[in-house]
Amino acid sequence: MRLAVLALFMLAGAACESPAPAASPKRSPESPAASEVTPAVVAPEYRTRQRMIDTTGKVQFNEESLVRVHAPATGRVLEVFARPGDVVELGARLFVVDSADLGAAKADYAKAVADVERSAAAARLSRELFDAQAVAQKELREAENDARKAVAERERAASRLQTLGVSAEQLAEIAARADSATTIVVKAPRGGVVVERNVTPGQVVAYGQSDTPVNLFVIADLGTMWVVADVYEPDVPRLRRDQPMVATLRCCPGERYEGRVSYISDAVDKETRTVKVRSIVVNRGRTLKAEMFVNVAIATGATRALTIPQSAVHREGSATFVLVVKGKDRLERRPVVLGDDLGDAVEVTTGLGLDDRVVGAGSILLKATTR
Repeated sequence: MRLAVLALFMLAGAACESPAPAASPKRSPESPAASEVTPAVVAPEYRTRQRMIDTTGKVQFNEESLVRVHAPATGRVLEVFARPGDVVELGARLFVVDSADLGAAKADYAKAVADVERSAAAARLSRELFDAQAVAQKELREAENDARKAVAERERAASRLQTLGVSAEQLAEIAARADSATTIVVKAPRGGVVVERNVTPGQVVAYGQSDTPVNLFVIADLGTMWVVADVYEPDVPRLRRDQPMVATLRCCPGERYEGRVSYISDAVDKETRTVKVRSIVVNRGRTLKAEMFVNVAIATGATRALTIPQSAVHREGSATFVLVVKGKDRLERRPVVLGDDLGDAVEVTTGLGLDDRVVGAGSILLKATTR
């Protein structure tokens, strides 16, 4: 039996050195199955491969293309025009609110305009009296200061009205007290899709009563989405901005959403021990939905890997080894540490060098002859 195995091994060595294998004679039906495979001796070789970080992530709205609409003033909602899922344009009407704050702001502006006219007239009179040496310079300065304060108050009142949706063309009517309406039409500050609505007719909304006001509407541009991946601490040093990042849906692994790393968090999540990495991807057909889980692959650069065929690797229990040729008729079991799976080959990180020769296909026939 020992002689037969050595003969098989010598045939394998001869096959590797020969430029073209000779035609083998036709086997008889009675030939044993083991003799149909001839062991081959191969050398480890370097392959260039792309290093990847495989992880999971979640889809989120692109915050740079999203707007949250809050109540511009405290009041009661009269009408709501937009619904979740609606596509709205810039300036589209969202809802109408009746607010006493608007009436007070209009009254403040009308009073400020009247104060400007009065203080300006007083300043002109003081200038004339000063020129006639009828009043002291101190009185002239006080009158001019009052005029400047009145102008500043008028501008403040006008700015408050603008935040409530009043246009510059309406200010003249408000100053003449011809416009005293208290309804505010809230319009979309940008175009997009209504992804959230938290307001109904008759609801009372408040302004400025909380550091985190209620989002009455959320409008998002769904043409692009964020993919936020979780990368574990050992892989963080390999991350760089602008690296290719690909997301795939768990339901449809063939659908790829490609982007590049645009953000790497500077903090590690204390619970998951991961770093958040973000990419912007094109949302084809609005397939990606917020909070959807995805698989993420981040390319961290090319590297050279020493590889051997998968058929050369043997496992017994927790041991992983290969059969190394040590002489014309001697083999040695050598423990190895494997890296990434490369399909028909596998990376070897420890245990082999370029000068070694291992038994590849058919090595199972010689495994029992080594210890």
